[in-house]
Amino acid sequence: MNYSVRPPARSFATRAGALKMRRYLHGRALSSPPASPRAAELWVHGMSVTQLKALAWGCTPYRARAVFELALRARSEDAAVTALGELSRLPPLQESRLFHLVTLSWAAITALLAAETTRSRHLAYERFADLDPGDQQALLLYLNAPTIEEAHPRL
Repeated sequence: MNYSVRPPARSFATRAGALKMRRYLHGRALSSPPASPRAAELWVHGMSVTQLKALAWGCTPYRARAVFELALRARSEDAAVTALGELSRLPPLQESRLFHLVTLSWAAITALLAAETTRSRHLAYERFADLDPGDQQALLLYLNAPTIEEAHPRL
């Protein structure tokens, strides 16, 4: 037999736990968003800034979607700017990769730069200064700018 992926559950406790979980979840409406990307986008769109911040703080598959929704609101809502500034400091967001070197923390800093308000730019400069020198150079390379002050990304 080929058990290269995962060996089957042999213990009674493992099988019984899975059965109990199935019984518990059967017939209950879960609070998680729908499976389709468009429905999840609409689900996140209706949330408040506090709810989006909590969603980005947790270890959910919708963490990136919450950061992007905050990025879209940053130009018009000061609370979204504050939330992005706080989220960009979190170690889990500094370790969560969107692709290659780009982290969710970088996405938050880029969103603060793209908001183009005075407060958001100052927060972005502060968060950029908090990064390691290697990460700073990589972020500048990603933004295609010689300095952070000259970076003007668009969303």
